[in-house]
Amino acid sequence: MKAFIAIFAILIVSIKADEQSCLDCICKHESFGCRPLPCKWDDDAVSCGYFQIKHVYYLDCGTPGLRSGESTEEGWKRCALDYSCSVQCIRAYINRYAGQCNRPISACEKMARLHNGGPNGCSLPRTDIYWNAVKQCAGGK
Repeated sequence: MKAFIAIFAILIVSIKADEQSCLDCICKHESFGCRPLPCKWDDDAVSCGYFQIKHVYYLDCGTPGLRSGESTEEGWKRCALDYSCSVQCIRAYINRYAGQCNRPISACEKMARLHNGGPNGCSLPRTDIYWNAVKQCAGGK
């Protein structure tokens, strides 16, 4: 039983390390080296911070870090510029939409495609280029 627990613990640590490596690669890709970029227009909406989070994405991830009396727009911009809050948002977003990915892909690919393409990102060909960039950084995982 102790051996099973030890193997399980190692597996969990390995999964967390792979997830963090993937998040690091997404951050590097989104903000040219993982930096808290100021908000700017990006294709179809304003994106902010380390992961170029849009307001609608922030709403979908559950508005982490939103303070009492603060508008969601203020909370979004503040969260996007805070690395820990941004990661919390991304994890919640991925957990919310992970079931939309109906084909067997790695956790990193799922994370990258959902982050880039939204709830249907796993099935959108337009996320291929994004995934290939993240995959190259993440060592093909």
